[in-house]
Amino acid sequence: MLIIGWKWIERLMQALLIIGVAIMVVACLGQVVARYFFHHPLNWTEELARFIFVWVSYLAAWLAWKYRLHIAVDAVIYIDSPALHRWSRMLVEGLVLALCVYTFWTNISLIRLALTQPSPILQIPMGWIYAGYSVMTLLIACDIVSAWITGKRDSVLDLSEKTQ
Repeated sequence: MLIIGWKWIERLMQALLIIGVAIMVVACLGQVVARYFFHHPLNWTEELARFIFVWVSYLAAWLAWKYRLHIAVDAVIYIDSPALHRWSRMLVEGLVLALCVYTFWTNISLIRLALTQPSPILQIPMGWIYAGYSVMTLLIACDIVSAWITGKRDSVLDLSEKTQ
């Protein structure tokens, strides 16, 4: 049941990522049209695109982690030892999980502080923008724990094998 809920959250985050990119494109296009055709730039589109870019970047970082697309030192993969592969993967995941938990909690104080600071144009509390980092760390941590519980990990290699 827990894993089914996690898959639903993954799909929701992927949909939000796509929607975020679409909103960024529309906002930037609106800015270009307003500036060059109407000679009156829209102030709010740049700030909106910037804030959505922050969230899209964090969601994309989580997605890169989920499919193991981040830059990595993969020397252990070339050694033909399944036990070494398993232990090195668990070590890396444990370190990343520890980093995510630590930075999640330290970022909470920044979010609390920034909730009283509105953005210059849209008047959005800046804490909502900074919360994107905490959402990313929470998603990565949940992905690690989910993989530890189920033993299933998504990777690009798995995706390429499924399409052949």
